[in-house]
Amino acid sequence: MAEAGDGVVLVGMPGSGKSTIGRLLARALDREFVDTDALFEASHGSPVPAYLAEHGEPAFREAESAVVADACRRVGAVIGVGGGAIIDPLNRWALWHHGTVAWLDAPPEALVARLERDPVDRPTFRPYSADRFRAVLDERAPFYRAADVRLDATRVPAAVVRAMLAAGARRQGRRLYDADVERHHPIGPARARIVSGVDLPLQELVPPGVAVVDRRLTLSVPARARLDVEGGERSKRLRPLGRLLEWLAEQRVERGEALVAVGGGTVGDLAGTAAALFNRGLPLVHVPTTWLAMADSAIGGKVAVDLAEAKNAAGAFWPPVAVVADVAHLRTLAPRLRRDGMAESVKSALIGDPALWRLLESRGRAALTDDEAARYAIVERSARLKLGVCARDPFEAGERRTLNLGHTAGHALEVAAGYRLRHGSAVALGLRVAAAIAAARGADPELAPRLDALLHRLGFRLRLAFDADAVRSAMRTDKKRADGRQRWILSLEIGRVVEADDVSEPELTRALEVIRA
Repeated sequence: MAEAGDGVVLVGMPGSGKSTIGRLLARALDREFVDTDALFEASHGSPVPAYLAEHGEPAFREAESAVVADACRRVGAVIGVGGGAIIDPLNRWALWHHGTVAWLDAPPEALVARLERDPVDRPTFRPYSADRFRAVLDERAPFYRAADVRLDATRVPAAVVRAMLAAGARRQGRRLYDADVERHHPIGPARARIVSGVDLPLQELVPPGVAVVDRRLTLSVPARARLDVEGGERSKRLRPLGRLLEWLAEQRVERGEALVAVGGGTVGDLAGTAAALFNRGLPLVHVPTTWLAMADSAIGGKVAVDLAEAKNAAGAFWPPVAVVADVAHLRTLAPRLRRDGMAESVKSALIGDPALWRLLESRGRAALTDDEAARYAIVERSARLKLGVCARDPFEAGERRTLNLGHTAGHALEVAAGYRLRHGSAVALGLRVAAAIAAARGADPELAPRLDALLHRLGFRLRLAFDADAVRSAMRTDKKRADGRQRWILSLEIGRVVEADDVSEPELTRALEVIRA
């Protein structure tokens, strides 16, 4: 009798043969076969393209998720998954935990040739072309590459079934996202690997080297030498950086040897800055263990340490060669530390992901406690937003500055508090300051109240006692100032922000009063 986790999930592009191979495989295993597109049509009385056209994408995605959940409740079933369903990390979490996941892979030219002969139309892919399929395949590749098995779908269906049966059961852990991205740096490899999931085999995924590890962690990573350091903002300074550089010299670290940073954002920044400097550049690998690091700081390649009067003022652009983010590390993290990282996820949603905002409103509070699926989905969506922004603007010439939303005031509050204020708390307050400025400039009038309600629900403080003059002074050291003018990122509505450099002193004074205790 089949048990939970014993099923099979087939993913792949339209035309890859999921339905044909799924039926044959189900027959061979004596299991039920479920085609999610057919199940959707039976449940809603409408084919997927027609439902999408009539109801719009948000409503369709919600209905699609319900169908995926229904399919996954059928213990041991062989599931053929509609192509776009795997884009949603919540769907992927459910499907990847259903059982062994197989990617039916075929080149775009072969897929187009099959669909041209298929009587079932795919209007969302019309007109069929290899270039169109190649573009969609590139978008979905990080999800397909996370499958347990990759099968050549150009072979006859019976041969594909035999290969699947020979592949055996799924591996340990759940790799849910596996991206190969451009690294955007003239020194070092051209590409980087970004992996996220749960209960990941770090020994297989992390390249060997030397490791810098938060001393509170007992995590084992492949490293010939390990230096334990204190996590926290006070350790992200020039003196600890100097000690780390001396240690690398003592270990005779060579230029091609990886420096593996294991810990939260401060450990990643400290180690990343050392990697950028030592031998004029060591391969950097991030193994983030906090929400903040997984969702934000390990992504994008900016590394820095703090000065007494300026946060992140001494640093470089030094992209990692790999990031391995396992949300299992968040299980033992205190809720307040999870909350600290969630501020960056709220920021990401405001910048450009309304679906992430809806997820934060509906399941964000549960993600802080026991909803690991939502926790993973929020972290992944945050990281993917930042990956996209950084891919389009790797050196902060324009769009990447939007990632500073909430940080202009947030960083200043941290500096004014002598770095005793947690980063997430500072960012949450900074988001409120930016929202207050934007509200007076014509932003959606519902935005600030919704932000306050979400932050309150997630447990963030909404007010703080602070020295306004010290905050203003700290803002004058902000590295994003240009020609003496402060750059602000302001939210106009959920998913849309603008840049402004004309915020007046009276505007700032009124906005700071919104957060003053």
